[in-house]
Amino acid sequence: MASELYFPSRCTAKLPDDLDKEYLVSEPKMDGSRYVMYLGFHQCPYGRNLHENTLLSRRASVTDNKLVDKTANIPHITKQIYEGLDGTVIDGECMAVNFPDTNSIMNSAPPLAIQKQKELGKITYHAFDIIAFRGKDVRGLPLSQRRKLLVEVVNRMDNPNIIVIEQFPDNHIEHFRRIVEEGGEGIIVKDLRQGYGSGWSKYKKSTDVSCIITGWKPGKAGTKYKDTIGALAISVYHEGKLLEVGFASGFSDKIRHEMFKNFDSYEGQIVDIFAQEISKDNRLRHPTFHRFRDDVNPKECTLEKLKADFKKKTMFKRVKE
Repeated sequence: MASELYFPSRCTAKLPDDLDKEYLVSEPKMDGSRYVMYLGFHQCPYGRNLHENTLLSRRASVTDNKLVDKTANIPHITKQIYEGLDGTVIDGECMAVNFPDTNSIMNSAPPLAIQKQKELGKITYHAFDIIAFRGKDVRGLPLSQRRKLLVEVVNRMDNPNIIVIEQFPDNHIEHFRRIVEEGGEGIIVKDLRQGYGSGWSKYKKSTDVSCIITGWKPGKAGTKYKDTIGALAISVYHEGKLLEVGFASGFSDKIRHEMFKNFDSYEGQIVDIFAQEISKDNRLRHPTFHRFRDDVNPKECTLEKLKADFKKKTMFKRVKE
């Protein structure tokens, strides 16, 4: 029996300044509980029977210092036999309809967890990476290859409660905006060229600041936005004058085309922007359009208030690692 345990990686890379690179992809940031699933007894020290699958948290139990084992909480996923996949290890998140339900189910004893799923719905496992394939460590393979392997494995598992997480090859800002509007947390940006855990960064809902629309620039050549608005120039008042603090994108195609046809009616309007931080030279990092505001006085949009908002580190929702 093998004794190696695999620990799920975290997002440790800095969010790239240019999200349009062809080697970048993004995935929804899941609001679930992170678990590694081992297929087959001989690949997990905590396994009990031949071919048994095991589901382990990245947290250690305070009672025995072992990684928390929740295999018995979701038997509709873990108790199946996945032929030909012994030694395969998958990284993903368990999710119910919402995080409170997920937390309630996964933190219950197995009999109660199973009963709760009859009332709240079954947990689904959203797989977003593969760590080992049939006993071989594949973490060193580039994401582009691991993704293909993951899709193949999940297809072979043929379990409707195991889902490969959606992956977006482009338009990351627009996907971020849509996910946030739907109540999600944001996206995880990954580099297709790198190994497991390398080049992973979070683009999450962060500080919401109000700015003034003062201009626009066209979309990049080679994109569908090359002949229309690519991003809005946004500004705030500083010492009585407008100071440009960045260019925001992430608005819908409908809004984009409406503004392009009649920009004069939009210039000077107030918009709320999601941004990661403000630089020393007073530029917003990764500003993303959130919504229009008709209840804010433009004179209230100042550099001083902008910096004060960032100091508050206002978060719209708990961000779970």
